[in-house]
Amino acid sequence: MQTRTVPDERQRPPTDAAERVVAAAVGLARERGLTVGLDRISLEEAIAASGVSRATAYRRWPSKTDFLRQVLLRIVQAARLEPESDEDIAAIRGLVTEHRDRLATPEGWRTVVVEGLRISTDSDFRRLATSPVWRDHLALRATCASLPAGDLRDAVAAELAAAERAFTERRAAVYGALPRMLGYRLVPWLGDDGFTLMAETTGALMAGLVGRAAILPPRAPTTMRAFGSAVASSWTTESYSVVATILAFLEPDPAVSWGPERVDAAIAASYELERTARSLRR
Repeated sequence: MQTRTVPDERQRPPTDAAERVVAAAVGLARERGLTVGLDRISLEEAIAASGVSRATAYRRWPSKTDFLRQVLLRIVQAARLEPESDEDIAAIRGLVTEHRDRLATPEGWRTVVVEGLRISTDSDFRRLATSPVWRDHLALRATCASLPAGDLRDAVAAELAAAERAFTERRAAVYGALPRMLGYRLVPWLGDDGFTLMAETTGALMAGLVGRAAILPPRAPTTMRAFGSAVASSWTTESYSVVATILAFLEPDPAVSWGPERVDAAIAASYELERTARSLRR
């Protein structure tokens, strides 16, 4: 999962005085990080940073609530949560290519699937845990819950919900392309919305793990053969949790027979998956 932002608000050509103040406030919030109390979003500081007169700014926003609403909505709208990166997908493809010789058996293929998910999940978590965009998104979740009932909270909640829905749809599309590559299928009790449920579940889990990492030191990795893999690998709390969740939704497809042709098909499918993920990031 990636995050993407539009260019820094203060680098955009301002369209009017109000836009300059909002852009300055967004830039200051990103530099300092959001807090639940929103005490780092100051209209006075934004006015000073923008060069707009106080009189002009206060005519535009008679109350701080109106100003906060516009700034918070801009921050939410500027952050676009992305599904898997090319690097995540390439990591799985690399394992398939490197270990072609062990893919002829179900045990060997299971090892490659588990290892590919472990590596890509570790990469995904590190990217999110160090992303200022994801940090602000999580902070806004907490901020929204702490806001008093009213238009500001409703507006922020609606924008956050829209961002979550869009991300879930994009990640579900990526997950929907995984079975062809992995030779797996959804477990039989899940219906047509199984990949959407999978995207919602892993997204909620990853958000919780990223939030946890901000306050707790990382647990030392454990070396083990997990989930039927024949390889003893280093597992973090995050990689183990997310891979366990993904595998709870999938099972080996009994119709798949592994051999050279099927391996070639899996590699070709990885490029198709990469194109799908890339198109969703446009």
